[in-house]
Amino acid sequence: METRDSVMGKLLAKSADDAEFRGHLLANPHSALKDAFGIDLPDDFNVVVHEDDARTAHLVLPASTELTDEQLRLAAAGVDDDWGHFGS
Repeated sequence: METRDSVMGKLLAKSADDAEFRGHLLANPHSALKDAFGIDLPDDFNVVVHEDDARTAHLVLPASTELTDEQLRLAAAGVDDDWGHFGS
């Protein structure tokens, strides 16, 4: 199984070499990823593609690992809300 980093490397290389793919990726990321790499993402998984230019750079921060007050309350109560933080 490929890692996220290896897929990202292939995606960036393809988008640099293939203008048609790059346009498809910008217009419809789900479709472009499925067509080019066979990656079938769930409909509720959001993919946002940004394109840098001479005057714009995008910085992507990783998801916060902090729990919300509600998540802390549920954790204290021993509830596993299937977040991947608790339980098996």
